[in-house]
Amino acid sequence: MYERIKAFIQHCIHLVVALVLVAALGGYVLINSIIMTRVINDLQLDTYVSMDTGFGVVMLILLLGWGPVWLNRSLKSRR
Repeated sequence: MYERIKAFIQHCIHLVVALVLVAALGGYVLINSIIMTRVINDLQLDTYVSMDTGFGVVMLILLLGWGPVWLNRSLKSRR
């Protein structure tokens, strides 16, 4: 009986962790999509590019370039 309860609790914990990871990945994609849409729309205009656009470009470089590389290196170091 104890082993079945322990297995059920571990299954629930794994499910919660998976849901948190999916939510974090979804949030990451959503944030990148919003920033990319704003930057592309600002760069397509023939008007003055504001500081917000520059900040958006820097954030895109950091989020799309540095984040996945850091995650990849941290996962490789654990192996």
